[in-house]
Amino acid sequence: MVILTILPSVHAQTNQAGLSSTDITMSGLDKPIISDEYILMPGDSLLITITGGTNYSYVTGVTYEGKVTINMPVTSMPNPQELSIIKYDIVAAVPIYGMSLKNAKDSLRCVFLKYFRNIKVDITLLAMRQFIVFVVGEVKNPGMVRAYPVDRVSTVIQRAGGVTTVGSRSKIEQKRSNALLQLVNLENFEKTGDTDINPYVQDGDLILVPRMEQSVIIRGAVFGKREYELRVAELTAARERTSEGLYELNQGERVTEMISKAGGITPWADMKSVYVQRDTAKLYIDLGRVLSNENDEDNILLEDGDILIIPSLNAIVYVQGQVVNPGAFPFQANLKTSDYIGLAGGPMGDAHLSGVTIYRNKEKISGKKDPIIEQGDRIMVPRLVFKFWQDYLEIGAVFASLLISYLTLTAK
Repeated sequence: MVILTILPSVHAQTNQAGLSSTDITMSGLDKPIISDEYILMPGDSLLITITGGTNYSYVTGVTYEGKVTINMPVTSMPNPQELSIIKYDIVAAVPIYGMSLKNAKDSLRCVFLKYFRNIKVDITLLAMRQFIVFVVGEVKNPGMVRAYPVDRVSTVIQRAGGVTTVGSRSKIEQKRSNALLQLVNLENFEKTGDTDINPYVQDGDLILVPRMEQSVIIRGAVFGKREYELRVAELTAARERTSEGLYELNQGERVTEMISKAGGITPWADMKSVYVQRDTAKLYIDLGRVLSNENDEDNILLEDGDILIIPSLNAIVYVQGQVVNPGAFPFQANLKTSDYIGLAGGPMGDAHLSGVTIYRNKEKISGKKDPIIEQGDRIMVPRLVFKFWQDYLEIGAVFASLLISYLTLTAK
C-alpha cells in the first residue's frame, strides 16, 4: 500500500489526526501526559518520528486490532508550491495495544532497527481516543458517558449530572471486567486532593454510585456545599440565610466533620444554641468550644437520622421612641445609628437626637457619635422636653395671650 504525505505541514498532520481545540477542551486534562502512564488503545492518534541516519515522520493511529503501521518513505517528488510530496509504503503493523507510550516507543525502535541503522524513534500523542463509560445508580442522568483516558471518576460522574441528593460520595464503586477495581471516596479527594482516591477511567469501566447507608440533616446557619439540592430561604436580611441539606454520615463521624461537609458555619451562626435533634431528645452543644477543641466532649458522635440544628443570631434592630415609624428592622452590616433612624421614617419634631441611647444586652451606649449598630441592638430616641429658645417663645406667647385675655375681661 502506498500513501502520500505533504511535508512540511504540521497543521496538515494535526488535521489528519483529528485533533481540534474541542478535543483538548473536552478531555479534562489536569496535567501533561506522562509517557510511562498513558496506555495506548484503539483510536489514539500518533506522530511517529525517525531521526538520525534517516529522518522522516508520519501520522498514524492505533487500529481496531491495537496495532500501528510501520511506514517507509518510497519517493519524494517536487511540488510547484515548494513542498515535497512524500510517498510512504506500509511494510508492517506492530501490536502496541495496552502498552504505555514509553514502552511502545521502545518496541517500535526495535522494529525500525531492522530497516535502518543509527536512528532514534519517538512517539507523540496527537489526539486521545474517546470511549464509553457506564455511570449508573444515584446520578441524575445514568447511562453511557463519553470519556477520555485522562478523565477521572469525578469527571464522568459530573457528566452524568452529578450525585443525587441521596447518593453516596464516599463509597463509589469503579468496576472493570465485572470485577471491583477500587472504592472511590470523592469526599476525601475534595478534602485532601489525593488523586489516588479519584482514579482515571478506562474503556468499558462501570461506575456505580450507591445510595447513602446513613445520613444526617444539617439545618440552619451553614453555607451549604455542592449540589445537594439545598433549600435556601432569604429571611430578614441578605446576610441571614437558612440552609437545609442531607449529608452522608460515615462510621465514627462527629459534629465538626459534618459541619465541614456542609461548608462550614456562617458568621451569623448562634454557636451557643446549637443542638442535635435525636428522636424526641435535644442534645445541646457549645459549638464555639467544639470548634476550638475537637476533643471536647460536646463534639459528639452522630447517628443515622440525626438533625443538626445551627440557629442564626437575632438579625433584628429595634428603633423606638420619637420616630415616624417605630418598630423592628432587618439588620444590615455597617449601618450606623442615624441610618436606622432613617429607616424608621426619621425623627419626629420633638425628638431629642442628642439623647439617643443604644441598648446592647445590658450595656447602654450613647448615640451622640453615631456608632455602628450590631444585631439585636435597641435604639431609643427620647422626646425633647424643651427646645431651648423656640420652646420658651412658644410658652411666652401662650402666657401673653392668656394675660391679654384676662386683662380684657377684667376691664369690661
